[in-house]
Amino acid sequence: MKLKLDHIGFVTEERDKIEGVLRRIGFEKITEPVPDPLQKVSGSFVDIGDKDRIYLEILTPTDRDSPVAKFLKKKGQGLHHLCFEVENIEEAKKILEDAGFQTVCEPVECEAYDINFGRNPQKKTKIAFFFIPNLVLIELIEKG
Repeated sequence: MKLKLDHIGFVTEERDKIEGVLRRIGFEKITEPVPDPLQKVSGSFVDIGDKDRIYLEILTPTDRDSPVAKFLKKKGQGLHHLCFEVENIEEAKKILEDAGFQTVCEPVECEAYDINFGRNPQKKTKIAFFFIPNLVLIELIEKG
């Protein structure tokens, strides 16, 4: 399984404030927020200018029952997850589970990612979430 860092996800209730800070320090390329009704979040991406196209993702909850809203209530604003691109999300899921990762969210389509980047794939992008106990949340993404 080959992993490539795709983005680093942050959660906030103050998107405008965070985006303002990022713009003041030179990060001008920020996508418009796109809601993901399945995950109950709105996400935008900040191009950090890395040659490998790595982004910061800014997530805000769109519903108080959102996993992100629960995270904010429990831990506050800040780092939420690391996302790695994989070629085959089902194969990668099995490898992570065999290694002891806990599946938090089974692979699902994520049209919001495709919209954020103006992608019109025949096959939709898929994401899944895994937890390394007492460490960090990992997202896998299989781009459509």
